[in-house]
Amino acid sequence: MKDKIKIMKKIFLPFLLLAAACTVHSQSVRLNFYSAYVFDDSFNGYSDANNYYNGKLNAGYQIGGGIEFQRDPHYGFELVYYHKSSDAPSSFKVGTLTTEKTETFNVEQHYILAGFNSYMQNPNQKVEGYGGFLLGMVISDVESPSTSKSGSNDNFAWGGRLGVNIWASKKFGIKLQAQVLSATRAGGGDIYYGYWGPYTVPDYTTIWQFGLGGGLTYKIK
Repeated sequence: MKDKIKIMKKIFLPFLLLAAACTVHSQSVRLNFYSAYVFDDSFNGYSDANNYYNGKLNAGYQIGGGIEFQRDPHYGFELVYYHKSSDAPSSFKVGTLTTEKTETFNVEQHYILAGFNSYMQNPNQKVEGYGGFLLGMVISDVESPSTSKSGSNDNFAWGGRLGVNIWASKKFGIKLQAQVLSATRAGGGDIYYGYWGPYTVPDYTTIWQFGLGGGLTYKIK
């Protein structure tokens, strides 16, 4: 837990300093609030017949927020945080002297991302289309209910999104959005924690999380 707090501080302090600098130099600043339903995705890793794992990261709701800066009405730079809690039913085998085991792990994901957005807009219209890329990291906290053991790791993450802002007034709008996020890492870790749990298979696995949802946007500058 202490290590996680240190990591979060190291990440958020530069983000806060960057946000302060961007606010000063931006013509427009927006606060964005997000909510989405994220669908299931499978994951697996295989080294040999005695070292493998496979499972599914179950669907769930993702919430988050961001602060966005615009020096040009057609482009924006956003600092984004997303959170999702779900579970991951898995099966795995580690070593020749073990049998295949099953476990449903509790998983919490914290995405910390930089977003680069492009806008298609007409000043006389209330509907504003946008698309963008996301780059950053995901911190995954995993707990095994049967052993009460837990672990945490951080990995590179990226994604993309398409959506529209429907402006109810000059400052307040409703967001509709489709989004995909992905993270890749090598399996490994200690005896009870690798990617989603007690895995030590030296392999790569990728998760893809597709979400549909929306949110709110508010112009504060």
